[in-house]
Amino acid sequence: MNPDEVAGITSLPVELLHDVQLLALSESLPYISKRFYHIYEASSPLYRAKYLFFRLFDIKEEAELYTRALRYPLCDIEVFDALRGLVKRDRPSTKKMDDLPQAEAPMLDEGPAQPTAAPTSTTSAKAKKRKRPGQFDLPRRLFKNLVNRPKSEPQWTDSDAPLPFLRHLFGTFKDNDDIRINANANNGYALTKAVHVQFLPLVRFLLSNGASPETKDCIAIMVAIRQKNLALVKLLIERQDQASPSANSSKKRRKLEDRVKPDVKMLKVAMQCKARDITEYLHQEKGVVPDIQTLQMMM
Repeated sequence: MNPDEVAGITSLPVELLHDVQLLALSESLPYISKRFYHIYEASSPLYRAKYLFFRLFDIKEEAELYTRALRYPLCDIEVFDALRGLVKRDRPSTKKMDDLPQAEAPMLDEGPAQPTAAPTSTTSAKAKKRKRPGQFDLPRRLFKNLVNRPKSEPQWTDSDAPLPFLRHLFGTFKDNDDIRINANANNGYALTKAVHVQFLPLVRFLLSNGASPETKDCIAIMVAIRQKNLALVKLLIERQDQASPSANSSKKRRKLEDRVKPDVKMLKVAMQCKARDITEYLHQEKGVVPDIQTLQMMM
């Protein structure tokens, strides 16, 4: 493309550039000039939702579409809500898409007509790995930038990212029997990362919404043991009764079944880390019987 052609494209009106991108679905177009970058950066949540809708149009299962859409950094709360509205309005039912003739495939009534994208082998492979239909994954991007906070900084709170986004997502699908959120996606990455940075409000939220410390050989618990954090180990292993008794009540707190049955591997790691309080907790309170090698370490 010669300089005159480039100059011609970059001078197009904003509305036309928006239409061009909905046709091109290019990841590079917003970066060809500063003007383009600012134009697409300032685009509305609805426009960004349209971009994702068209880009992922070949995905027929609604839950898988949300899994893929949430991987895009541009997919925040407003964009996700707008995308969900487009899916509900322009695709009669993602469960029935296989039964529709190609000619009846619904299209957006705003913006240019967009042909369906060809399915990729990556898309097909990942779809096959899904454990349950109607379940979408929490993306790694929401958690990968979490880092340990120095003691001089405030502790984690309920308002720290990504908790507001997660509360919105789980609240949106709370009463939806067809779509569920997989809190154990990516081998329990979300919970493990939350434990690693000791983000306690996030750990509690994930546990209360289906995250399992047992995922990937109890890696989240192993991380807490290596941190010598007994309180966090207990939080991961033991279930808490949500309905605590009142001050005037004589009823005792119910004893709930543990989320995970502690084993000798955990005890061995606690011994190796010289976490005496965790060792005593696992051995004496939880009844973990050491093997010969671990017993020699305890003597």
